[in-house]
Amino acid sequence: MVAAVGSTDRGELWRASRHTPNDRIVRIVEPRFADGAFKRAVGTLGQRQLAAMVEITGHDYTADGRYYIEYRTDADWLTLAERLAVLTDWQDRVALLERICSLFARWQRSPVHPLGLSLHNIVVVAEDDRWLPWLLPCPAVTYGTPCDLFGVDSSVVAALAPEVVRGLRPGNRAVDCYAIGTLVAQALGDTTVATITADEDRVEAQARGLLWPALTAGTRIPSTLCGTREGQDLFRVVEHYRHATPTARPADAEELRSALDAVADPVSIAAGLRRTDPVRALELLELVRGHDGEARVRACLLGTEIAAEQGDGEAQLRYLHEAVQLAPRRFDLRQRRYEAAWRVFESRPSDRVLGKVILDDIALLKQVGLEEDESVLYQRAAEVHLRRGEPAAAAREAHAAAARDFGDLASLLLYGRCWIELGDLHNARLTEIEGRRRIERLVAAQDLTKGEAQQWYERFARLLS
Repeated sequence: MVAAVGSTDRGELWRASRHTPNDRIVRIVEPRFADGAFKRAVGTLGQRQLAAMVEITGHDYTADGRYYIEYRTDADWLTLAERLAVLTDWQDRVALLERICSLFARWQRSPVHPLGLSLHNIVVVAEDDRWLPWLLPCPAVTYGTPCDLFGVDSSVVAALAPEVVRGLRPGNRAVDCYAIGTLVAQALGDTTVATITADEDRVEAQARGLLWPALTAGTRIPSTLCGTREGQDLFRVVEHYRHATPTARPADAEELRSALDAVADPVSIAAGLRRTDPVRALELLELVRGHDGEARVRACLLGTEIAAEQGDGEAQLRYLHEAVQLAPRRFDLRQRRYEAAWRVFESRPSDRVLGKVILDDIALLKQVGLEEDESVLYQRAAEVHLRRGEPAAAAREAHAAAARDFGDLASLLLYGRCWIELGDLHNARLTEIEGRRRIERLVAAQDLTKGEAQQWYERFARLLS
């Protein structure tokens, strides 16, 4: 054996090595608990591989007369307490708790009753870049007196239903539900019970269900989320599972799993608040700022929509810029960023950084053809180049737009402006002549009224005035 892991209600756990480092977990059970019924139950558990439970590979007495159960792990593992210690992000903790809730029904169908859920009796095993919870199966021990719980970790005592501590005949499902509710309170709430240190006081407190505080005490759930309906529901549900009356507790983990699932998605909660409380909705979106991937992109897009509803073009652009950074090959995001950037650029035409964003997005959008009227892309690129003092580049964009559509007089007029900026009056004059020719043909084809034609004649005439 290498190192002690923790003292549970079913014995002390140790890290151990047999063939490779830490490939075994050993549970040491005091002889007074290892009666005939207990040993027979261990033997039965060892004869089969139970779903989502660590395999029992041996059980016998140690040289000093204590009973042990040996478990085999072929992958890296941590106790749930150890895994939580390295999960600083509350959402990662919620995700792990959701997995535990999803296994609850499967564990309850096993021969282990009650399950003995605690921060030490669940281990988290590394599988394919994921950490998955497994239960260390062990039959329940029979306590002679509450003193048998002396020396057991406070977190484990707190997970024992009060009726168990009082020595009453427990209902297995009610005990399991109390334990899983307490796990959530421990993982997402206060991390210490330092005010109760003496064994007698700890056991007495838990006999009344008071050893571990409610989830609301020192909660890891962000304050912005605590005030939402989903946050309040989670607090209520956890206390429902930790109810002092066994019959008042739920019969399975589904209510708890649903409550965890609801708070795990601040973006969905923000979407529900966007009309009634947009300020809080935007605050909720900040809860996923440190994340990457689809969740953050969703947050950015919702932030964009809320900013648009508030008429805040600058905020729209900030959210879209972040979304593009997260998913640079999402062409729909580039389309939206370009459109938002253009609206801001119209009021800040000298902003070179903004101009570059527009040009970069336009260059990509030209390749994929998302814009229904691609001439608009060329026109706006030309406008950006002109305002950046790059008339030659602007001329190339405007010429490309005018060449794509004979009736695109706006692009042709823009092309003439480029020649004026370049100081080439000859080509500006040729552009004016081409403009007049197109106007005449459009009138002849009845694509322009005479009044519209006259307005265009005047615009082209002003090029050289």
